[in-house]
Order: sequence, then C-alpha cells, then structure tokens
Amino acid sequence: MPASLYARFADAARRFPDNHALAAADCPPVTYAELDQRIASFAAELHALGVEGERVGILLPNVAAFPVAFYGILRAGASALMLNPQYSRREIAEYMADAGAGTVVTMEALEHLLPPGAAPVLLEPAEGCMAEPSTGLAADLPLPRPAPNEEAAVIYTSAIHGWARGARLTHRSLGANLTSTIEAMALTPDDRVFALLPLIHAFGLTVTMAAPLSAGATVVPVERFHPVRTLDQLEESRATLICGVPAAYLALISAAERRGVPNHALRAAICGGAPLQSEVSRRWDETFGIPLREGYGLTEASPVCLFNRVDRPNQPGSLGHPFPGVEVTIRGTRGEHCPVGSTGEICVEGANVFAGYVGEEGRDPEQFWDGALRTGDLGVCGPDGTIRFRGCLKPMFTRSGFNIYPREIERVIQEDPRVADASVTAVPDGAKENEIALTVVPAPGAELDEEAVRRLCRHGLAAYKQPGRITIEPA
Repeated sequence: MPASLYARFADAARRFPDNHALAAADCPPVTYAELDQRIASFAAELHALGVEGERVGILLPNVAAFPVAFYGILRAGASALMLNPQYSRREIAEYMADAGAGTVVTMEALEHLLPPGAAPVLLEPAEGCMAEPSTGLAADLPLPRPAPNEEAAVIYTSAIHGWARGARLTHRSLGANLTSTIEAMALTPDDRVFALLPLIHAFGLTVTMAAPLSAGATVVPVERFHPVRTLDQLEESRATLICGVPAAYLALISAAERRGVPNHALRAAICGGAPLQSEVSRRWDETFGIPLREGYGLTEASPVCLFNRVDRPNQPGSLGHPFPGVEVTIRGTRGEHCPVGSTGEICVEGANVFAGYVGEEGRDPEQFWDGALRTGDLGVCGPDGTIRFRGCLKPMFTRSGFNIYPREIERVIQEDPRVADASVTAVPDGAKENEIALTVVPAPGAELDEEAVRRLCRHGLAAYKQPGRITIEPA
C-alpha cells in the first residue's frame, strides 16, 4: 500500500483512469485521469511558489476544485491546513498564525476572509473540472515520498480551554483510516459517494473524499445543503452512499415527508458527528427503506473509531464495533480497563491516532493512558462487543453536528473591554441537538445590548458558533 495519500489516489487513477472521480453539480463528470492531470498541473504551480515543506491553507467549500487543492498541496511536498469558510476572519488569522501558514488556496469570493499578508492562490470552483495539459514543470516535479509519520493535514479542534489546537494528522493516520473506511463501508469502484459533510473536517475528508478516491469510486461534492434540493440531488446523482450528521438526516426526513421520497439508489446511510436519537433512526429507516448506520470518531483519530459496518446487522442505539485496525477500550479514572457493562472513558489505539498538536513536541501525555488516546467521551461495552455512547467528560456539546466548546466562545466575548463576564450553556433542541445560550454581564458603566453582543459574535466566531439565545444580565 502506498505510504502517501497522494500516492494512494495516483494508484487509483492508474487502475481506473476512465472511471468518474468527480460528479459535481457545477461541471461535467471528471475522470480519474483528468483529475490526476489537473492535480499535477496545480502542484507544479504551488511548487514554483516554494511551498515544499510548508503548511498551505485550504479555504474552500465542497466544490470540484477541493480535491485539486488538497492533493495538489500534497503533490507539491507540503501539508494542508484545513480552514472552514464558515470561520470568522479572526479565527482564520489565529489558526494561520499558530500553524505558520502564509499561502492559502481559496477562491475570489472568500479572499476577503484572509488576514493581511496572506498569499492567496485562487482556484475557482469549476477549475477542478478542467483537465489541463501537463506542463514540462509538472512532468519534471519529483514525486514526494513522505515518511508515514509525516504531517499531511492540520485540523483545528479541541478548544476545551478556550483556544483551538491544530491536530496534526499524518499520511499514516489518515491512510489507515481511509483503508478501514473502504473495508467497513465495502466501497467499490461502482459506488457514488454523496459528499454532504464539509471536506475541511476529518469526517468529510476521510470518509467522503479520500477513501472513495482511493477505491476508484465517484465523489459527488455538495456545496450547500438544502433539504429539498438535496433530495433531488440524491436522485439525480444516483448516489449509493451518503454520510451526514443527525440534524441533516432529520431535515431530509422532514423534507421527504412533505414532498415525497426520491427514487434513490442508496445502499447505505452513515451517521456521525453527534449522538443519533432512536426516533430519527427509526423514521429514516421507515422513510428511505435502508438503515441509518451510526459511527463514532474524533479529529485526533483521523477520525473514525467505531462503526456499524455494512457487512453486519445494524445495531440501532449502538456506535457499532471498532473500526478495522482500531482497538477501543473503556477505561476508568486511573486508566484501568472497565468490565463489560460498566461506563468509562472511550480510549482508542491504532495507526489512525494523530501525531500531536501544532506547537507541541510529540503527544500530550495527559491525553493518553498507556498509549491509548483518551477521547473525553463516555461509553459502555456490551456483551456483543458493541459500544454505546454515555455522554461527554470534556466540556463541549454538539450543535448540528459541529463541536461547540463553551470556553472558546466565552474567551472571545470576554476579550471585549465592555464585557465583565460571559458564560455559555447548551439548551436541548430537537432539530439542532443543542442550541447555544450565551449570558453576558457588561463591565461597569458599559452599554451593551443584544445586537452589540451579536456583532461581537459575528466578528469573532464561526457561523456555527453563533448563539441562538443571548441574555444580558445587570452588572
């Protein structure tokens, strides 16, 4: 098996040159040979800028150009810093500074989000559709041969103390997880994977792009999620697999109940990112006629650890069995193994585990028990070996599948001199899992109303971190 992620894609391009690699709504289908040619050309462009050995940002939505950017960065000998277009300018500047990234692959519509001094390389959405003749420079560019533990991507997460940390995912960790994904999802070159999840997140990157593009399958990028339009896209694309978060599935169920179930070709539906309610699982099965298979993971594990794999009966209410090549244990407060039926912390071992965080030497020893990654989540192992979720140890909650860290929001708001104190809590919400409730105490003599607080949030926080409820308390 090739060591680098780009080599895995290139191997698929060699074996399946005429297969469709991409079937985006904004361009004609793109074959593996065409995509590989476009990647080589873009990699040469990046290499000429001197990015080899550096971190290069990707600030793009789910468009055909995304895999060109990602694999082009790797082909140029760099690693990819994943930047969500929903981030605020402050967050993008903070993450770029922390990661030491200066060059960013983006599109003109998002260029305004970059900090002063950043070096944008524009790659418009439709450019991923175009096969360009390989230049001499592209042909002469030596193939990178990264060591297995060399960094491939950085994704910011784990802001439990107020500051997000950049998880360093390696060619080995991401490669191990995509190999396991191919086996657990039984991916074949005949599959068409509906890429609804953001590709800048580990779940979307591995499960809906890197794994399919290593298996000779077709990726169907979805730039924007709209439930009714998505139903049409599922039918039009003849997608065979879909991956999403519970909130997205609930929205699709509701849309299908209003306007009818599409004539889909789905053989599997995979859910992760947040706990799946049994009612949502039941309604999906009844509406679409296939089970909703739940899994579990985290960015630091590249990301999938547990899954109700497609070659076994689905276990509703369970996170499934450990992913191939992944060992999952339930540990007590001192790292001891818990007996079957006892609740403890979910811990993970395997080649999929990350190398550590940006700016930190190696791995944080407090995050491991005897080499097993501590996830900060609680679970219980049943007699059949499946794991069930039992809540979070770490101070966070999910909203529409996104991780929300209260301390991060509080820290950003408290940086304003008009704020004496800020606190964030989760309010259960049937559609979003949880809503963000922010309580603010103004500084003495400061005038602060709800709209002023919302402006602070819009300036400093990603779109998915915006509070739904704001309370101003007397100073």
